[in-house]
Amino acid sequence: MKHQKGIGLIEVMVSLLLLAVAVLGFSAMQFNAVKATDESIIRSRALNVMRGGAEMMRANPDGISTFRTVLNGSATTVDGITKDSCVSTTGTETGTAKECTIAQLATRDALTLKQFASDNDVQIIADTCPGTNGNQPLTCLIASWGKTKPGDCLDSSGSYNVGSTCFVMEAY
Repeated sequence: MKHQKGIGLIEVMVSLLLLAVAVLGFSAMQFNAVKATDESIIRSRALNVMRGGAEMMRANPDGISTFRTVLNGSATTVDGITKDSCVSTTGTETGTAKECTIAQLATRDALTLKQFASDNDVQIIADTCPGTNGNQPLTCLIASWGKTKPGDCLDSSGSYNVGSTCFVMEAY
């Protein structure tokens, strides 16, 4: 009997130690799951932004050069055109839009896309796709998030830089 005093306490301490290790392991696993979910959400947002941009380019192929210039710039207004231009109604003429040129529509689309990207914590630019500098260069949309800037996604050969958080999409 004398030799067994305190044995119950040691068993309780060992079981508490095992429980603590299990809880710490579960906490680490939960942290990784939340981190993966956050990354998945931002990737989905970036893809939605890029799809929208590609559709805007396809809808106005003659304005692609203007679209690229405005998208890559920092201005929120270009020659009096904002993201809300060419779509506003006046007076009682519901649904009537102002007439705009191809360049003005492209400007409006690019400004709208930049705002949509910003609202979704994504940065986006349009650039010539790597390896397509010939007669028909293709335009790629490059979206990044986190600490990565869109211009830092690819190296000179067109390969992704290690550790970059971005997508490249051939758009038009």
